[in-house]
Amino acid sequence: MEPHVVITGAPAMDYRRDYVALPRNYGTTEYYKRKDIKAIYHTVYQNLNLLDQKTGFSKKLKSSEKLIVKPNLVSVYHKSGMKDSDYPESTDPRVFDAIISYLKQFQKNIIITESSGKPMPTRTSFKTAGYDRIARHHNTGLVTLETCPVVRYLLPKAEVMKEVLIPELYKDIVDGRACYISVPKLKTNLYTGVTLGFKNAMGTIPYALRERNHNYYINKKLADLLYLLKPDLTIIDGIIGGEGNTPAPVDPVDTHVIISGTNALETDTVATRIMGIDPDTIPLLTEARKRGFGAPDVQITGDCPVFSFRRANPSLMDEEFHKTFPNILVLAGHCLPHAPRITSPDAVTPGLARELEMACDGGCLNALRSGFDYVIYAPKQDFSVPLAIIIGGGVPISGKRYWFDRDGKPYTEKEIRAMETPLLTVGNCASILEDAARYKTPGCCSPSACMLAATAAMKIPFPLLSLKNEHFFHFGLSAVSMVLSRSLSCLRGKWIDCPSVHKDQIYPVPEIPEESRDKDYLPWPLPKMDPATRLKLVKDQFRILKL
Repeated sequence: MEPHVVITGAPAMDYRRDYVALPRNYGTTEYYKRKDIKAIYHTVYQNLNLLDQKTGFSKKLKSSEKLIVKPNLVSVYHKSGMKDSDYPESTDPRVFDAIISYLKQFQKNIIITESSGKPMPTRTSFKTAGYDRIARHHNTGLVTLETCPVVRYLLPKAEVMKEVLIPELYKDIVDGRACYISVPKLKTNLYTGVTLGFKNAMGTIPYALRERNHNYYINKKLADLLYLLKPDLTIIDGIIGGEGNTPAPVDPVDTHVIISGTNALETDTVATRIMGIDPDTIPLLTEARKRGFGAPDVQITGDCPVFSFRRANPSLMDEEFHKTFPNILVLAGHCLPHAPRITSPDAVTPGLARELEMACDGGCLNALRSGFDYVIYAPKQDFSVPLAIIIGGGVPISGKRYWFDRDGKPYTEKEIRAMETPLLTVGNCASILEDAARYKTPGCCSPSACMLAATAAMKIPFPLLSLKNEHFFHFGLSAVSMVLSRSLSCLRGKWIDCPSVHKDQIYPVPEIPEESRDKDYLPWPLPKMDPATRLKLVKDQFRILKL
């Protein structure tokens, strides 16, 4: 298909009704008579008809055995225990309904698939947003990917994620029997700056693999995934955009656009510009372009409006965070290979301190910041709680280890241990002080553990795990059901994930023969599971409930 991106503006009106969860009367004549629903249908059809005229993508849809369509439902924030009823975190179900209606013209075998963020069971996301009703209304399949058996591939050209596991269902995409359609939300992201068409594939890989290299390697890891999974079609829901610190709640932006394209990177690049963000400042996009996944001859049809989205900000040392949480002391001391080299504890400036903090951008720091955003969006907050946050294992200088505050003031390990302020250690890097910490976020990286540690330290319940979340009981029952299903698969010797290991390393793979090193991917069959591995995987599943 020719590389093309189409931008279509929706008619001017208020779209902030049912943009996170479908109303009870979805699917009725009354629902489809609504002015906003008619406008969304018109915009989606207009956009995709024009893209089809330019590229002829419908021919591929017709010739495929099935369409696998993936929204972005990492979390669905509807009556979820936070200050407001709705936050634009997930793909608008009204838009998704219109897209499925459009796709049915060309292919009847459509499967809606998703795996929400650990430990959010996708069944709850489907039910909360109404995707289960969309599937029934349009007679499509509906699959929770976290419970699916997986297949394995080796990526010879990958720089980080050389081993990839994807659901068996997605093998049909790799083999060319199915089309893969990515339907993300137009929004910013704490880990990667933006989260759009090709990053949406993070939700196709299993939990433990998702957590591997979920650190400063994250942009390379996601670019690696493009060697295996490239969306045939990317359709970005920009009716209501989301600005702020995803995966925490984001605030709505009235963008009123639908963006679609046949090259995921170019579609994401256009969407980034629409958010008012220079794509060249987003390492995720520049990494994918460096690998050759773009299309220099891409054509763009439609007016490109430019908004001014508030960018995601992972820093715990910046002025905004300091003003909100005045009694939190943040001490950074990364000694990673790419962190700033420091030879004197008295020579660290505020700028250097922030560089130390951001040395592992993309991992535990970002996850912890999202946890503090949950505090901000909680119905009751206390921002005055004292806390000291330890980031990194300390910078070794003359036989001592040092951490630095936002002003560049040095702290030794002895001084930190003598503090009366409760300590929170961030990730495996800070384990040297773990024995002195009241709160710990082990892993590299465990996003859910980091988010929960932040709310625990601020002495508030995590909103999604509180009784104020109207979906709490469904969440709990679905989580237990999901863990039991995954455990049963493991006991039967079916691979549904890789073993959970949290190390800062690029995981080794077998040596690749010279003649195969230029291939994008190679099938790599999983071994027969021995009893010890079965037991290890079952234990991993029950840790999901402990987060």
